[in-house]
Amino acid sequence: MGYLFLLPQYPKVAWKTVVLNTTLHPRFKFILWLAVQNRLTTVDRLLKIGIVVPTDCAFCATTRETFDHLFFGCCVTRSVWNRLLAWLGCARTVGSWPDELTWACQIAKRKNGKSSIAAYCFAMTVYIIWRERNNLRFKQGYFDAAKIYWEIALHIHIRGNGIQLWQNALLSLNSIP
Repeated sequence: MGYLFLLPQYPKVAWKTVVLNTTLHPRFKFILWLAVQNRLTTVDRLLKIGIVVPTDCAFCATTRETFDHLFFGCCVTRSVWNRLLAWLGCARTVGSWPDELTWACQIAKRKNGKSSIAAYCFAMTVYIIWRERNNLRFKQGYFDAAKIYWEIALHIHIRGNGIQLWQNALLSLNSIP
Protein backbone atom coordinates (compact mmCIF):
# COMPACT_ATOMS: atom_id res chain seq x y z
CA MET A 1 0.00 0.00 0.00
CA GLY A 2 2.87 2.42 0.62
CA TYR A 3 3.95 2.27 -3.00
CA LEU A 4 0.74 4.08 -4.00
CA PHE A 5 2.06 7.21 -2.29
CA LEU A 6 5.17 7.08 -4.48
CA LEU A 7 3.16 7.22 -7.69
CA PRO A 8 2.73 10.70 -9.14
CA GLN A 9 -0.74 12.21 -8.84
CA TYR A 10 -1.95 13.79 -12.05
CA PRO A 11 -4.87 16.19 -12.19
CA LYS A 12 -8.06 14.84 -13.72
CA VAL A 13 -9.01 16.30 -17.06
CA ALA A 14 -12.59 17.19 -17.91
CA TRP A 15 -12.32 16.09 -21.54
CA LYS A 16 -11.62 12.43 -20.81
CA THR A 17 -15.32 11.51 -20.98
CA VAL A 18 -15.61 12.60 -24.59
CA VAL A 19 -12.16 11.57 -25.84
CA LEU A 20 -12.14 8.14 -24.22
CA ASN A 21 -15.65 7.28 -25.36
CA THR A 22 -15.57 3.57 -26.23
CA THR A 23 -17.92 3.94 -29.19
CA LEU A 24 -15.68 6.44 -31.05
CA HIS A 25 -13.74 5.32 -34.09
CA PRO A 26 -9.98 5.56 -33.41
CA ARG A 27 -9.41 8.22 -36.08
CA PHE A 28 -12.07 10.44 -34.45
CA LYS A 29 -10.46 9.89 -31.05
CA PHE A 30 -7.00 10.77 -32.30
CA ILE A 31 -7.97 14.02 -34.03
CA LEU A 32 -10.20 15.01 -31.10
CA TRP A 33 -7.35 14.31 -28.67
CA LEU A 34 -5.02 16.50 -30.74
CA ALA A 35 -7.68 19.22 -30.88
CA VAL A 36 -8.23 19.09 -27.12
CA GLN A 37 -4.48 19.46 -26.62
CA ASN A 38 -4.46 22.30 -29.20
CA ARG A 39 -1.85 20.37 -31.21
CA LEU A 40 -3.41 20.44 -34.68
CA THR A 41 -1.11 22.16 -37.15
CA THR A 42 -3.25 25.15 -38.02
CA VAL A 43 -1.81 28.14 -39.86
CA ASP A 44 -1.10 30.07 -36.65
CA ARG A 45 0.98 27.16 -35.30
CA LEU A 46 2.86 26.75 -38.58
CA LEU A 47 3.71 30.46 -38.63
CA LYS A 48 5.02 30.26 -35.05
CA ILE A 49 7.59 27.65 -36.07
CA GLY A 50 8.61 29.55 -39.20
CA ILE A 51 6.71 27.71 -41.94
CA VAL A 52 5.21 30.21 -44.36
CA VAL A 53 1.78 29.20 -45.68
CA PRO A 54 -1.26 31.06 -47.00
CA THR A 55 -3.00 32.50 -43.96
CA ASP A 56 -6.63 32.65 -45.09
CA CYS A 57 -9.16 30.26 -43.61
CA ALA A 58 -9.73 27.35 -46.00
CA PHE A 59 -13.50 27.55 -45.48
CA CYS A 60 -14.43 31.25 -45.50
CA ALA A 61 -11.22 32.79 -46.95
CA THR A 62 -11.95 36.03 -45.08
CA THR A 63 -10.00 35.65 -41.85
CA ARG A 64 -6.65 34.30 -40.77
CA GLU A 65 -6.89 30.65 -39.83
CA THR A 66 -6.38 30.06 -36.14
CA PHE A 67 -7.44 27.10 -34.08
CA ASP A 68 -10.30 29.04 -32.46
CA HIS A 69 -11.46 30.39 -35.79
CA LEU A 70 -11.38 26.99 -37.49
CA PHE A 71 -13.37 25.30 -34.75
CA PHE A 72 -16.67 27.14 -34.57
CA GLY A 73 -15.39 30.69 -35.01
CA CYS A 74 -15.64 30.42 -38.80
CA CYS A 75 -19.11 31.08 -40.21
CA VAL A 76 -18.96 27.87 -42.27
CA THR A 77 -17.92 25.48 -39.49
CA ARG A 78 -20.28 27.22 -37.06
CA SER A 79 -23.21 26.70 -39.43
CA VAL A 80 -22.29 23.02 -39.91
CA TRP A 81 -22.20 22.41 -36.16
CA ASN A 82 -25.34 24.50 -35.63
CA ARG A 83 -27.27 22.43 -38.16
CA LEU A 84 -26.06 19.18 -36.61
CA LEU A 85 -27.14 20.40 -33.18
CA ALA A 86 -30.60 21.19 -34.55
CA TRP A 87 -30.73 17.70 -36.11
CA LEU A 88 -29.85 16.19 -32.73
CA GLY A 89 -32.59 18.25 -31.07
CA CYS A 90 -30.19 20.36 -28.99
CA ALA A 91 -31.59 23.87 -28.76
CA ARG A 92 -28.50 25.92 -28.00
CA THR A 93 -26.31 28.48 -29.66
CA VAL A 94 -22.87 27.52 -30.86
CA GLY A 95 -20.10 29.06 -28.79
CA SER A 96 -16.33 29.12 -28.99
CA TRP A 97 -14.14 26.02 -28.92
CA PRO A 98 -13.82 25.94 -25.10
CA ASP A 99 -17.60 26.35 -24.74
CA GLU A 100 -18.34 23.55 -27.19
CA LEU A 101 -15.75 21.25 -25.63
CA THR A 102 -17.20 21.88 -22.18
CA TRP A 103 -20.69 21.16 -23.49
CA ALA A 104 -19.53 17.94 -25.17
CA CYS A 105 -17.79 16.80 -21.97
CA GLN A 106 -20.90 17.43 -19.90
CA ILE A 107 -23.17 15.67 -22.36
CA ALA A 108 -20.79 12.68 -22.62
CA LYS A 109 -21.18 12.07 -18.87
CA ARG A 110 -24.88 11.35 -19.28
CA LYS A 111 -25.77 7.74 -19.79
CA ASN A 112 -28.54 7.92 -22.37
CA GLY A 113 -28.64 7.31 -26.10
CA LYS A 114 -29.25 10.87 -27.24
CA SER A 115 -26.37 12.24 -25.18
CA SER A 116 -24.04 9.51 -26.36
CA ILE A 117 -24.95 10.23 -29.98
CA ALA A 118 -24.41 13.98 -29.42
CA ALA A 119 -20.92 13.39 -27.97
CA TYR A 120 -20.13 11.04 -30.87
CA CYS A 121 -21.39 13.64 -33.35
CA PHE A 122 -19.16 16.30 -31.74
CA ALA A 123 -16.07 14.11 -32.13
CA MET A 124 -16.98 13.23 -35.70
CA THR A 125 -17.61 16.90 -36.55
CA VAL A 126 -14.17 17.90 -35.24
CA TYR A 127 -12.61 15.14 -37.33
CA ILE A 128 -14.53 16.10 -40.48
CA ILE A 129 -13.76 19.80 -40.11
CA TRP A 130 -10.07 18.93 -39.88
CA ARG A 131 -10.26 16.47 -42.79
CA GLU A 132 -12.13 18.92 -45.01
CA ARG A 133 -9.77 21.75 -44.08
CA ASN A 134 -6.83 19.61 -45.18
CA ASN A 135 -8.66 18.61 -48.36
CA LEU A 136 -9.33 22.27 -49.21
CA ARG A 137 -5.84 23.44 -48.30
CA PHE A 138 -3.66 20.69 -49.77
CA LYS A 139 -5.74 18.99 -52.48
CA GLN A 140 -7.65 22.03 -53.74
CA GLY A 141 -10.89 20.17 -53.10
CA TYR A 142 -14.27 21.73 -52.55
CA PHE A 143 -16.55 21.84 -49.54
CA ASP A 144 -20.02 20.36 -49.86
CA ALA A 145 -21.97 20.78 -46.63
CA ALA A 146 -24.82 18.52 -47.81
CA LYS A 147 -22.33 15.69 -48.34
CA ILE A 148 -20.97 16.22 -44.82
CA TYR A 149 -24.43 16.08 -43.23
CA TRP A 150 -25.25 12.94 -45.18
CA GLU A 151 -21.94 11.31 -44.19
CA ILE A 152 -22.42 12.06 -40.50
CA ALA A 153 -26.03 10.87 -40.44
CA LEU A 154 -25.17 7.69 -42.32
CA HIS A 155 -22.17 6.96 -40.11
CA ILE A 156 -24.18 7.47 -36.92
CA HIS A 157 -26.95 5.18 -38.12
CA ILE A 158 -24.56 2.44 -39.23
CA ARG A 159 -22.54 2.68 -36.02
CA GLY A 160 -25.71 2.92 -33.93
CA ASN A 161 -27.08 -0.37 -35.23
CA GLY A 162 -24.56 -2.16 -33.04
CA ILE A 163 -25.09 -0.03 -29.92
CA GLN A 164 -28.12 -0.99 -27.85
CA LEU A 165 -28.14 2.30 -25.92
CA TRP A 166 -28.64 4.28 -29.14
CA GLN A 167 -31.62 2.35 -30.56
CA ASN A 168 -34.47 4.53 -29.26
CA ALA A 169 -32.64 7.79 -29.97
CA LEU A 170 -31.86 6.76 -33.55
CA LEU A 171 -35.57 6.54 -34.33
CA SER A 172 -35.88 10.32 -33.99
CA LEU A 173 -32.89 10.91 -36.30
CA ASN A 174 -34.29 9.42 -39.50
CA SER A 175 -33.75 12.51 -41.63
CA ILE A 176 -30.60 14.03 -43.07
CA PRO A 177 -29.61 17.19 -41.18
